Amino acid sequence: MVIPTNIGTLINVFSFTKWVFYWFAMLSVIVMRWTRPNMERPFKVPLPIPIVMSIISAYLVIGPIVETPKPEYIYSMLFILAGLLLYVPFVFMRWRLPIMGKLDANTVCLKT
Repeated sequence: MVIPTNIGTLINVFSFTKWVFYWFAMLSVIVMRWTRPNMERPFKVPLPIPIVMSIISAYLVIGPIVETPKPEYIYSMLFILAGLLLYVPFVFMRWRLPIMGKLDANTVCLKT
């Protein structure tokens, strides 16, 4: 996000990326309500709120791409996909590299 030369482009890229994650979050709330309706939750959001928020988020993500396509939107999506490509093997599938055992919280952080 520091690649753009002016602040307007940076704001547009950040806003686009933010709304992509809001959209994913609202979709996850809806999916969890349908797939696990009896799951224990600290608080329960009424279902119309995530549905409306998901529609708004989808519009704010798809609208700029359709109206004024810019390469910054592709860059944002590539950064999100790069994070997903790292998440799947190392978090979801729990792969560990040999060096990862040597880099734990005690050796990386300074002790006071």
